[in-house]
Amino acid sequence: MSGKIKKTRPELLKQRRQLSSFERYLPTLILKKQQIQMEILKVRSDRSKISKEIENRINSISDWISLFGESIPGKITRLVQVKNVLVSQRNVAGIALPVLNNIEFDVKEYSFFATPPWVDIGINFIKDILRLRETIRILTEQESLLQKEIRKVTQRVNLFEKVMIPKTKENIRVIRIQLAEEETSAVGRAKIAKSKGGKQ
Repeated sequence: MSGKIKKTRPELLKQRRQLSSFERYLPTLILKKQQIQMEILKVRSDRSKISKEIENRINSISDWISLFGESIPGKITRLVQVKNVLVSQRNVAGIALPVLNNIEFDVKEYSFFATPPWVDIGINFIKDILRLRETIRILTEQESLLQKEIRKVTQRVNLFEKVMIPKTKENIRVIRIQLAEEETSAVGRAKIAKSKGGKQ
């Protein structure tokens, strides 16, 4: 690649400017990569906590969860469905990540008098579980977006560290050698010309 460059002073100046630009930009990319890595760890930790919370909540109602299978008529789980998920966005290292704002539920009508008293508690429990599961879904989506971006940033970091910066440094080295040789040659020619001129 170094063979394709012009071995001139303007080209040397251009290569030096490029190197300075690459070396200025690289730390920004590395910082972005670190921010994304930290956010991925946070998202995974949050998701793990919520999964544990779901497990704990299900365990906490183990004494009466069998009632969920009873017909009232039909299972209680058919009474509650997610109607709408309200999502906003937050910015992390220039990446727009979805954030769960609220969930609207569709609760089918049921008779307060014809159903057992645990149904109201059961409906609230199902809402909580659905809310937590929706939170996990959003966190999974966040991680997917972060992973996609970190791949891009890592490729750029590698491009700068392993290709662009070494190539530019090599170009500068080659041009400097060529210019030094030309200068030495010019000095040599000048001395020869001077000595020839002195003999006349």
